[in-house]
This record gives sequence, C-alpha cells and structure tokens, in this order.
Amino acid sequence: MCKRAFLLYFLVLQVVGCTHADCPCECFLPGQTQIRSCDRCAHGWVVHAVGKVCAPALLCSGQVEIVQSNVVFDISSLILYGTQALPVRMKILLDRLFSVLTHTQVLNIIHTLGWTLRDYVRGYMLQDSLGRVLDRWVTMSPEDEVVTLRQFLRFGETKSIVELMAEEQQIRPETHRNPVFKPRDKPPARTHHFENLPGGSLAFLQPFHYVSASVFPPSHPNLLHI
Repeated sequence: MCKRAFLLYFLVLQVVGCTHADCPCECFLPGQTQIRSCDRCAHGWVVHAVGKVCAPALLCSGQVEIVQSNVVFDISSLILYGTQALPVRMKILLDRLFSVLTHTQVLNIIHTLGWTLRDYVRGYMLQDSLGRVLDRWVTMSPEDEVVTLRQFLRFGETKSIVELMAEEQQIRPETHRNPVFKPRDKPPARTHHFENLPGGSLAFLQPFHYVSASVFPPSHPNLLHI
C-alpha cells in the first residue's frame, strides 16, 4: 500500500460515527462507487468527519485559534477527499488557511487527499485516477458546503470572510443539528474587508509560492488540444 493510500485509510479509520440525527452508524465506510457516501448508513462523508473536526467550545465562545497543519488537514479532508472540483467559497477559504502554512505542509495535505498542486490551483481535476479525461466532476453538495463553512469561523484568517458570506447570501441552514453561523445584525460595509487591510497589501493572501511550470510533470498529450 502506498504512503498516500495508507494515510487516507488511516484518516477514514479515525472518523467518528455519523452525526446525522438518530443515525446509529459508528464509523464511516467508503462506498464502492461513491467514496464520499457511507456504505453502512448512506449518509455523506462530511456528516461523519465533521464530528472529528469540529471544536464546539471555541465556536460558541467566539474565540479564534492558531492555524495548525493537522487541523487544516482535517478541514481540507471535508472538501478534498473524494472530490474532483472545488466550490469557489471553499477554495477562497482554504487558500487563506494555506497561506499560513509552509509550502511543504500544503503539498502534503493536497497530495495525501488525492490532489496535485496543478489541479488544486486550477480548482478542478482534468483527469481521474486512471488517467481518463473528465467531462463531469464530483464536488461537495451545497449542504456539505454550508456545514463546512462553520469550521472556518475558528480562525482569524477566515472568520470575517465567512461572516461576510453570511451577510451577502443570508445562509441559514436548517438541515443539520446546529446552525452554521448567525449573520451579524448590522448592514454590510460598503467596502470589501480586504480593502481595509493594514498597509493595503494583499501579498499574504497568496496561498503558497507558485513554482515554475518546469516542476510539474508534462500534460497528458490528449489534453493539449482541448
């Protein structure tokens, strides 16, 4: 078993039982055809894995925590595990957390979860694991995306962005046990949060240092004419 496959297997073994109301499932079992669906209870990956990831005490207190690579890996797994394309909001928020980590830490996370750097930067995969060109993609469901947004309230780097998203889209999920967040009562500011950053510099928003194209393996010949 390769190192990446072993780490993914270890990740799944650590996942606690399903958090869906009244579900007795005690451990996630990846589906044979859809690995983000549990073969034991048919509920999704996120409603299982979020039980391991969440930090309810911090979320309730409103405090923020320091970004650590192991925590970012767990949150990234909600988004990247078994998917082939990233929702825009998830990509923005992951980029902000990745900007705090080292390049090596970021690569370890995305590679372990089955993504290449090129695919992650693009936001979707061109080929599946067997090398077949994709014309449709597996991505998070809207319900899973809303559940995952709550985790980004834990960090100072992403909290204000999630709150802004809540104000602009008035997200009030009712499908899961706890609400993801409560939008602030005051009206949204006229300027975007990024415009008020100290010094006006956006350099730190870059998720990691992009390496030269020569570092990437050559593209599949069938993709050159797309």
